[in-house]
Amino acid sequence: MGIFFWPFIIAAIVLSVIAIASKKASLLVIAFILFIPFSLYLAATPLFEWWGMIFPMFYLAAAYYLRKNIRWLAIVLVSINFILVGWIGFTVLFQ
Repeated sequence: MGIFFWPFIIAAIVLSVIAIASKKASLLVIAFILFIPFSLYLAATPLFEWWGMIFPMFYLAAAYYLRKNIRWLAIVLVSINFILVGWIGFTVLFQ
């Protein structure tokens, strides 16, 4: 599982950028699936006990709003996960 952890996160971020740029909600659903191992890891920590399972739902909500042509809200929802991954990555690299 550890070997796929960061590649799945990076793939989810790249897919979400491509999905918003090309207005394809199905790519956000794939990003949601790729983001699940990261959310399970977060759910196992005391700091993100319940929030860990909420973060992937932002991808599904973004897919819904992208399907409804509300692109700015999809960008806001996906950017929350970008900030989270950036913060966790920064913390891991500079411990």
